[in-house]
Amino acid sequence: MATEEAPELYEALAVFAASARAAYADGSNLRVRSSGVVHAVVMTRWLGGERMPGPACMVGVSGWDPGAAHPDRGAVTCRRCLKLTTSEPGDEQLELFPATTAAPERAAPARTDTGDAG
Repeated sequence: MATEEAPELYEALAVFAASARAAYADGSNLRVRSSGVVHAVVMTRWLGGERMPGPACMVGVSGWDPGAAHPDRGAVTCRRCLKLTTSEPGDEQLELFPATTAAPERAAPARTDTGDAG
């Protein structure tokens, strides 16, 4: 006999997930409990297919306890998050093809001898 999931459970998960997303809507970063490490935030898949804010580096949050993580306005200090979310700009744009200063070559004239050699 197949068990049916209670719609109330999914509604409760959706409300909880929406509340968690709203807590990070202002661009806050994430801290796990009283850790001194501040993580960048990405949306991760949670229970019931809901999206929840989580650390960008995907470090484990103790037992998926949504109460373990909380918003933090401090700068990201997690080295893995920093590596994943930042890129250092190059000094200059790299060339795809070498630059030439000569005038572009003109296309060869179309062939006119299309007759059959028979």
